[in-house]
Amino acid sequence: MLISSRQIPFVQDFKQVTFYLSLFCLALLCLLSQPLQAASDDPLKKHSEIWQQLIAELPEDKGVFNRSLRTTVRERLDLVKLSNAEVFDEVFLKDKLLPRLEQLDKALSKYVHVSESQKTYQQLENLMPALINIEERKLIERLFKQQHIRLPNLRNSRLMPFLDRRVSQLSKKLIFNMKALVRERRPYEPELLKAMAAYGIEFSPRPPDFVLEYSLDTVGQNEKGEWLFDSHIALLGQYQMPVVTVNEVVVAEAPTEIEAQQKAVSILAKLVTMQLKEFLIQQALNSEE
Repeated sequence: MLISSRQIPFVQDFKQVTFYLSLFCLALLCLLSQPLQAASDDPLKKHSEIWQQLIAELPEDKGVFNRSLRTTVRERLDLVKLSNAEVFDEVFLKDKLLPRLEQLDKALSKYVHVSESQKTYQQLENLMPALINIEERKLIERLFKQQHIRLPNLRNSRLMPFLDRRVSQLSKKLIFNMKALVRERRPYEPELLKAMAAYGIEFSPRPPDFVLEYSLDTVGQNEKGEWLFDSHIALLGQYQMPVVTVNEVVVAEAPTEIEAQQKAVSILAKLVTMQLKEFLIQQALNSEE
């Protein structure tokens, strides 16, 4: 005699429990995978755990462009790999990091004579290798202090904070003016000036570090109703030579073309200031090779 599952309620209940348990496990797996994915996208994850901790403990830097510049420099530093056990080994730390500390200190001497008569951007550009040097040195010195290791008397101990402050001051004082050819009245131009200031580079009638040129031509709308703009923005330096240039088709969602233009120029401001930061850092890294 065959007994159907309908005749045994337990079988039905077991199937339901198994089904819901499977759903729960699947949801839990998805939830756990999200932080792991986010963590892998963190640029600081390439550094050893102790360096990540020390970077997180650094005081917040003032100035939008200055803060962005230093954050990216710290991500790009070529720091010594340290295991959690090695962090507590004083002999190992001294052997591994003292020679590097002395090397960094010696290299700072070449930045003493960067002339203050140069434009702000030129000074900053010339001091960028010093910034990379200083950010690495800060972390090594913080590690030594954390582990109660006595720092050696280094020749340029007073020069380092002086150069550090100077870089901060310079990166907070970058200014631009508009190219005469684009100085026509446009409804979205105030938004561009505001966006540039929000990313740390302000408009000023004073002699500027950069001349800004840009164009924004409406292409039309796509099937989603988003506005498309063929756009160009550049920061020109000495002799009107481009320092950084962005040419993009910008997509902006807005009910009107004017509002879309305002969004588009904000995107352009972000792109050109990010490119300026990348240019400064990459140039400094190349000079150290």
